[in-house]
Amino acid sequence: MYKILIVDDNFENRELLAEVLREIAQCVTASSGKEAIESYTSAISSDRPFDLVLLDIEMPEIDGLEILRSIRESEKERGMALGDGIPIIMVTAHKKPFLNAFYQGCTDYIIKPIDSEKLINKIQEKLKPRF
Repeated sequence: MYKILIVDDNFENRELLAEVLREIAQCVTASSGKEAIESYTSAISSDRPFDLVLLDIEMPEIDGLEILRSIRESEKERGMALGDGIPIIMVTAHKKPFLNAFYQGCTDYIIKPIDSEKLINKIQEKLKPRF
């Protein structure tokens, strides 16, 4: 089973994503950028990193792009080349911001409202099967 971090400031969105993924992943949710960075850092420190991050772009205080930059900078500091880090799928209701997210190092994106089948397919494309 995969371990996925879901970051969204909207409770219903977090719950919906966790429900859609319950058959394939253990989901940890974060409602803010600060909480997301803490969860990510804690998972790395405990040597139980996440397999993938679903990251909302538009959030108060620390937005998704800032979280994305923070994660990619952390990976760079640990000697990981861009593209070798954790898959990060940006989740957004707007089409325009995701282009900037690709420049910042996101792996993919999905537009809200979420199509469950499309989301699961994208996740399975990004992650290696578990045996």
